[in-house]
Amino acid sequence: MSRGSRLGALLLALAWLAMPRLSHATFVIVNMDGPNEGFNDPTPAAPVGGNPGTTVGQQRLNVFVKAGQIWDSILQSPVTIRVQASFDPLPCSASSGVLGYAGPNVVDADFTGATRPGTWFVGAEANRLSGVDQDPAYDDIVAQFNSSVGMGGCLTGRYWYYGFDGNEGANGIDLLPVLLHEFGHGLGFLTTTDETNGDYFSGKPNIFDYFLMDDVSNKHWVDMTPAERVASAINTRHLVWDGPMVTAAAPSYLGKRAHVVTSGALTGDFTSGQGVFYPRLTTTGVTGSVVLVADGVGTTTDGCNTPFTNGAAVSGNIALMDRSASCTVPQQAANAQANGAIGAIIINNVAGPEPPLRGSTPTVTIPVASLSQTDGNALRTALGSGSVTATIALDPAHLAGVDGAGKVLMFAPNPDQSGSSVSHWDESAFPNLLMEPAINPDLSQKVDLTYHNFYDIGWFPGVVGVRDESRDEVAFTQGPNPSSDGGTLRFRLPSAVHVELTLFDVAGRRVARLVNRTLEAGEHSVPWPRTDDRGHRVGAGLYQARIRAGSVERTLNLVVVN
Repeated sequence: MSRGSRLGALLLALAWLAMPRLSHATFVIVNMDGPNEGFNDPTPAAPVGGNPGTTVGQQRLNVFVKAGQIWDSILQSPVTIRVQASFDPLPCSASSGVLGYAGPNVVDADFTGATRPGTWFVGAEANRLSGVDQDPAYDDIVAQFNSSVGMGGCLTGRYWYYGFDGNEGANGIDLLPVLLHEFGHGLGFLTTTDETNGDYFSGKPNIFDYFLMDDVSNKHWVDMTPAERVASAINTRHLVWDGPMVTAAAPSYLGKRAHVVTSGALTGDFTSGQGVFYPRLTTTGVTGSVVLVADGVGTTTDGCNTPFTNGAAVSGNIALMDRSASCTVPQQAANAQANGAIGAIIINNVAGPEPPLRGSTPTVTIPVASLSQTDGNALRTALGSGSVTATIALDPAHLAGVDGAGKVLMFAPNPDQSGSSVSHWDESAFPNLLMEPAINPDLSQKVDLTYHNFYDIGWFPGVVGVRDESRDEVAFTQGPNPSSDGGTLRFRLPSAVHVELTLFDVAGRRVARLVNRTLEAGEHSVPWPRTDDRGHRVGAGLYQARIRAGSVERTLNLVVVN
């Protein structure tokens, strides 16, 4: 029996800071705005970035529909997904504000098709697994976005960008990735467990909790006491996602971590925050003596003023600066470069891990690293007793945003950030991921690792990439996934046709060709014994199966585990 529960206020805020035959889910945007507001705002607007709307309201609605279409192309569900949506004034100031929030409107447990008993699933996933609408009286997702952006002292100088092409410019806030992010929460990328007291919502864990693991205790959230969950939620860089699909796919999405390696008066290997405004590093990087900046004004070590009073000492070396509240990281980097520095290291001005480096300065060509307050102060202290040589580079041995075992990190800041903690990837991931706690300007219309997260939490039980079985299509499925033995690939042909079925690794190299001949119409099963063309057993990881049947081509992602 299905037991549903309204979530009500369980919504995640996003802030701006300076198998069987299935059809794709249909997203329906339920317009909750009144006349002349929100989606019904009649203010004339020129079509922009592929959005054909001619009023502000229509452009807003078009972006919501576009975001739904993108998720629709990924999800398979026989039940329509309804999004109750509105644009309204939300809390805001000149420099910060809530862009919007969304989340599931209802959760369900113990319904027919539930993959775990006594466990909450968001309404949209429960409907997909059961094949019927578990809560027809309620919309599946609730979304509310800020109509005041750029007006009346709300995020002064900013504006919503309603195009589909990602060309929002320096001051635009691209609505499309913001919506993809928030819809992701509504579709299941979240825990319903209260991270501040460790209590389950209405006495049951969320399916998400089965894959949240503390890599210090090696316990999953479902195996912890409430007190242990509270501690885990603020165990920064130690709360990880333990789902096999995400772990296997991570190397396909994440690059090497940036790090600072020091010698001399301080010997160490320190993780650096990532940033999109500085050049992509190499594993060789740049090496130089570290010099603490002095700029002669205010906090003299923040490098906010140029020229530096010790510019001659900085020139040709690596500038060490304190993070500042009075100027931006790109400004600090530009000033260091103007004084001849070959690189820059910025020390966090608050406790916690090394901060991400956000901003955009095309003229900056030197690499910039950031260190935690603890690591940075150790470097500063070492300079008082001798010289330190540092290399800013990419670490060939570690990915950005994973722990030592290759598990992707979850956002677990200390202190807790209500509405953001736990239910996001960690900010150390790079390139930036859609479901990080802040929207970054380098995001596209891709859902990246969230796609694999949804496999882990059960959106696609037992199959990968089911396609419509219309007479013009080729249905292509796989057995249990992930698999340790390769498994069996199954496909249905509407007519006799020449078929090529080939496996590739994540680098696009051919692993094995399983079929290359004409096959009759009907159902076909092809076993893959986890070997390559030479008969050698392949390693664990992410593989892609590609089938070409006449003019039709389909692909599946396959995860092989040890």
